[in-house]
Amino acid sequence: MDRFGPFYVLNDTTVVVNGDMGSRVDNQFERLINKYPNIKLLIMEECPGSRNDEELFKAAAMVKENVINTHLPPYAVIESGAVDLFLAGTIRTMEEGAKIGVHAWSDGSTSATEFPVGHEEHQIYIDYYVSVGYSQEDAESLYYFIINAASPDDIHYLTEEEIIEYNILTP
Repeated sequence: MDRFGPFYVLNDTTVVVNGDMGSRVDNQFERLINKYPNIKLLIMEECPGSRNDEELFKAAAMVKENVINTHLPPYAVIESGAVDLFLAGTIRTMEEGAKIGVHAWSDGSTSATEFPVGHEEHQIYIDYYVSVGYSQEDAESLYYFIINAASPDDIHYLTEEEIIEYNILTP
């Protein structure tokens, strides 16, 4: 099985994602797509998050550009930046039992919630949600929900109602 960081090639069209997305996640995903251009599905299993959101957003943009779907099997646990990668899927599905965890970001000394609503520090995230298909209003709603759901050192697992309210899955 070929591996590119947290991406494990199952076959020509399917990749299993397991592990943390490090600071080279964009390069790893680009190498994956170059070698396996017919990938159409990411099955995300245990993904605790990302170490560099900007690099993760580049990888996610490639997921979106290549019209790749994302899926969570019943034992999946995705958290933090991994949720952003999941949201890049053209069709996003999950099975009962999977968990989606969110929390406020931190740069190591400052938490997202320390910046007022509308501050420029929030914009990269809101722009990202718009880039994966959310309206401006829905992107802002999702983003502010996420950063207020839990502190950077905690996690909030989305309820079924929140998954529906914030359009985490595609219809």
